[in-house]
Amino acid sequence: MLAAANPAVITIMAIIFVALSLALIVFVLFRQSDSGGIGAAFGGGEGGGAFGTKGQAVVDKVITFMGGAFIIMALIFNLLSTQGGVSTEGIDEPAGNEAPADGGE
Repeated sequence: MLAAANPAVITIMAIIFVALSLALIVFVLFRQSDSGGIGAAFGGGEGGGAFGTKGQAVVDKVITFMGGAFIIMALIFNLLSTQGGVSTEGIDEPAGNEAPADGGE
């Protein structure tokens, strides 16, 4: 199912994931905070941040949506990287399950 994903689709998803990550960083940095944050450095001042007083509610909703999309895409990439299953590579067998080396005397 997920293990047979087209490499072109994975590349497109990776580009979208990186763009979403960068956009999320920008929106979070410009979000209004109690102390003004980085938004005040670009003229936000006490007027409600870089996006104004009414725009802050919209920015909060956009950040919530983008955060949810980020988490979903990260989970999809995890499923793609593990090929939809559990990897047992590198896991040793328990010590008590080995056959005796001398024939069981």
